[in-house]
Amino acid sequence: MTTFATRRARFRSAALRALAALVAVAVAVTGILPVQRAEAQQRPRTIVDMLFGGGGSNAERPRRVIKKRVIRKKKATRSQRSATRKKRNANRKTRSSPRNAVRSAPAQAAPAAAAVADDSEKNDNAKKILVVGDFMADSLADGLIESFSDDDMVVVTSKTNGSSGLVRNDFYDWGEQLGPLIDEEKPDVLAVMIGANDRQPLRLSGSTLSVRSDGWTAEYEKRATDIAKIAEEKKVPLIWVGMPSFKYDSMSEDMVFFNDIYRRAAERVSGEFVSIWDGFVDENGDFVYSGPDVNGQTTRLRGSDGLNMTDAGEEKLAFFTEKALLPILGEVSPDIALDAKSLPTIQLQPLSNAASAQVAAPVGLNDPGLDGSEALLGTGSSQTAFSLEMSPRDRLVLNGDQVNSREGRADNFAWSTKSSAIRSDPPIVYRGSIDLKTINESAGIEPPKEMPSILDAIIEDWQTGEDEEASEPPASSG
Repeated sequence: MTTFATRRARFRSAALRALAALVAVAVAVTGILPVQRAEAQQRPRTIVDMLFGGGGSNAERPRRVIKKRVIRKKKATRSQRSATRKKRNANRKTRSSPRNAVRSAPAQAAPAAAAVADDSEKNDNAKKILVVGDFMADSLADGLIESFSDDDMVVVTSKTNGSSGLVRNDFYDWGEQLGPLIDEEKPDVLAVMIGANDRQPLRLSGSTLSVRSDGWTAEYEKRATDIAKIAEEKKVPLIWVGMPSFKYDSMSEDMVFFNDIYRRAAERVSGEFVSIWDGFVDENGDFVYSGPDVNGQTTRLRGSDGLNMTDAGEEKLAFFTEKALLPILGEVSPDIALDAKSLPTIQLQPLSNAASAQVAAPVGLNDPGLDGSEALLGTGSSQTAFSLEMSPRDRLVLNGDQVNSREGRADNFAWSTKSSAIRSDPPIVYRGSIDLKTINESAGIEPPKEMPSILDAIIEDWQTGEDEEASEPPASSG
């Protein structure tokens, strides 16, 4: 029995050893084969390769990587922008809901909250934008401050009152406060955005006028026009930004009505009205919380209350308004500082007309502005710059001037210059026949008799026949 157990143990030990040997052989073969295959793929070195080098042409050579130096403009990160905005909002009066703010209006209104961009880094010759209005104007000011944060030639100043409007002038009277604000700030352009708190009855001469009634509309339009005329009297360009849609349908309907009043008020003083409605509605014209931002990415634009703007909504407000501000601000160089004595010596560049351009400016095929992708829908039609220079079409139609063609081009038909006609002196009919000079010096050439008309010829022929019959003797009767 003991012998059987011993044999069985020896058999198991031999089997385990054989299995371990097989595993070791398999691992060794697996590690060697790839090396052999790799070596087999290479061409064996010849004596020429050994003498003159080479033989390693099949081996991969390390590629030289050339890194291009890319210079990018450093921009503030989203966290930095949020921190700056929170710091700016901390010094500002806390906003309140427009509906509750109007109902709980204090007897004496607090001064308008001032939010001025950090102008310590701005240039002394920077153009100033003054933003006035209600809590929507506050969002507009935040967006403009963020938009022009990298431009040291533009400074944005906000003088807003979140609960103000044009109806409750007993709370805050913009008709009385706007003039002194303009005198104090001396802005280069005025941006107005107001009306979100004006959906309430208007008190006039002891009577109460309901919203959008005839009397209410007439008085409200008069107050809006007075605001626009203040900017005209101060000789400050006016940009009136319209109201967006809101969460409540009735409120959005009133905003459409208000925007028509604001448009007429701005146009009366040659101001510009900026419509932002299409930027905050869907394809059906309904209110939306989310939509495309200035980069085309879908994001949250409105707050949970359906009234206020998010950071992306403020940037979109600034995007619409910036289209109207840039033509007024123009391009200002930080190196230019002129006093009144230097102004008369300025020589303005001649006005240019795109139709008169001989050579077009180069345009990159990958330029995003080539297909108009930089403009959002609803920004309005672009206005063509006024020019006193006539286009080639106007010069041809109005003045009859031909367009100067370039020599050697297909439309250059002036192959040779035209000269005056060759005339002989004295004139000759043909050689040796008549001397016209002698005839002209004597009596001249008698012109031929004028030919009669057909009617005169018929009458003359009939008269001749009558005369011939009358001249014939009468026939004798015998």
